[in-house]
Amino acid sequence: MMDDKAKNRQTLRQNLLEQLTRNELEGDEIRQIVASSVAIADFFDDYQVNEIFAAIETDELDWNAGYFDRQRKLAQHNFAEKRVSHLIDVREYLIRNGIAGFAKAPLARRTEEAKTMNMQGYTPGATLAKMVEHGTTSQARSALINELEDNRLDDAEIERAVVWAQARVADLFVDYEENTLAGKMNNDPEQWDENYYYQQTSNINVNFAKVRFEHLITVRNTLRQRGVKGFERIIIKPKAQPQPQQAQTTPHPRHDSSSAPAQPGFLRVALMAGGALAVLAALVISLL
Repeated sequence: MMDDKAKNRQTLRQNLLEQLTRNELEGDEIRQIVASSVAIADFFDDYQVNEIFAAIETDELDWNAGYFDRQRKLAQHNFAEKRVSHLIDVREYLIRNGIAGFAKAPLARRTEEAKTMNMQGYTPGATLAKMVEHGTTSQARSALINELEDNRLDDAEIERAVVWAQARVADLFVDYEENTLAGKMNNDPEQWDENYYYQQTSNINVNFAKVRFEHLITVRNTLRQRGVKGFERIIIKPKAQPQPQQAQTTPHPRHDSSSAPAQPGFLRVALMAGGALAVLAALVISLL
């Protein structure tokens, strides 16, 4: 049975290889994630060439979509830094040459992905942390739904919870689909009400797609702004802290944050970038 570190290593590997096919991130961004991952113990395999693992081809004339797919499959079983870096080079070559399936993501989409999301200082709730780090995928999903039901949380806090959870659970979300148990989403805010919201929570239990979860966040916020009963934000004022007694001379022990290893500058920036880059950065940091 894999421990938490082993699970996170496997998740980071899967996410890296997946991002190579999505074209959401620039090649240099993925390279810096790879460079940061070198410090992770037992993360990369030794580069192998034998009757099973073919060597990489350095001649760009051999680089095409089929070659990329073959090398990506080899990297799934021989996750060597050399193979992953080579895949980044091949991917960029195919993008530059406009090969089908490797076109850059539309600018509007990339702008949306690049919206800053400050993950610094984020601490997940106790239940979410427990279910994500020690529970099953189903329990992690239920914990995220519970975040939606917590009226103390605003949209930004839930969005950060999604980024945090997705960085640790590789199969957290599934592809969007519609069927008899999971109907389509209605994008007309005028038709959103309490019944629609709860119908969508039922749908997402059948088809836990990220786009459905993001839709629920939007619907929830719209109903909150309208003042719909049951969706109002609950704000709990912090209790006043007692004044320290001057006669007390023995200092309380405290944790010195300076004793923790500093995160590399790129990873700190990546965390604040949000989107896919933040997911990868959070995984790397969890393993350093």
